[in-house]
Amino acid sequence: MRTRVKPGNPLLFPQPPWLFENSGAFETCAVKGGEILHLKEHLLRLRGSLKTLGISFDREEELKKELKEAAKKVQGGFIRAAVRREEESPFLIYSHRGAAYPKELYRRGARVVTAPTRQGAPEAAPGGAKSSQRLSSILSRLEGLEALEVLRLGHHGTLTEGTVSNLFIVREGTLMTPPPWTGVLEGVMRSHVLEKARGLPVPVKETPLTRHDLFNAEEAFLTNVLMGILPIREADGRAIGAKIPGSVTKRLMGAF
Repeated sequence: MRTRVKPGNPLLFPQPPWLFENSGAFETCAVKGGEILHLKEHLLRLRGSLKTLGISFDREEELKKELKEAAKKVQGGFIRAAVRREEESPFLIYSHRGAAYPKELYRRGARVVTAPTRQGAPEAAPGGAKSSQRLSSILSRLEGLEALEVLRLGHHGTLTEGTVSNLFIVREGTLMTPPPWTGVLEGVMRSHVLEKARGLPVPVKETPLTRHDLFNAEEAFLTNVLMGILPIREADGRAIGAKIPGSVTKRLMGAF
């Protein structure tokens, strides 16, 4: 007996509701003086993530309005918007007042470790989509709870990013960061750092980085919209650089 599939329906059987449960994308935005920083870039990336995840969303203007209202209440801190696949309540907004990272961290630098578990190949889960299903990031975070951030290794064994941040190093005066094709999420702050560096000018190179490169870097730092530029003082027990922050890092921090 043959089973017929209706035209236009690529699925042979109806899919159970739990298959896509909690599926979605999210963005975390910094708020200063009641205004959302880099809102245009966040919405652009959210739009791209949703398209890759196959989620239709026609309420962006409504979301933007609610985000701006939330920002006025927060004044200084951050807000997070999550767009879900479910139809009844397609988006959620979470807000937090106050700095995400203490000021003294920027003076003494962050301690980071590398998770031994490899990140999945970009072909398996596109790094450019900021998906709510971040199990691999959570598992990496659990492997380094004693550190401020956990760095991840791609399937080829090179460094890609932190669980919530992008990674930069400085060697021989050149600013280096892993390129998008290695599986990194192109952070909003990452893009601004690259733009500022080129304008200073500081030589920039997007290239795969090994742990050896990091251990022997003159400077290293992490970026995201909440932490800004956060110097790294130690990676896997190795001291990074002679001074925190290093000269290039300090120039970039000053540019913001």
